[in-house]
Amino acid sequence: MTMISDADTDTDRISRLEGAYEHLATKADLAQMETRLLQHMADMEVRMAQMETRLTWRLIGAVGAMAAVMAIIERFL
Repeated sequence: MTMISDADTDTDRISRLEGAYEHLATKADLAQMETRLLQHMADMEVRMAQMETRLTWRLIGAVGAMAAVMAIIERFL
């Protein structure tokens, strides 16, 4: 850790602080990440709605097929 002396200028102190926090995100970085996250969430909602539609139609088909099989079995009994 570097000690701060009275001889350091404000510029020296600020540059030392800026160098120590390079791994932190800026407000602009966070805003960009929020935009990307919201876009991904919207895309996921669309994909989930599409999947729900496909699953609903598969369920309707399976119920229809079971009804047809039951009708055939009933006819022969």
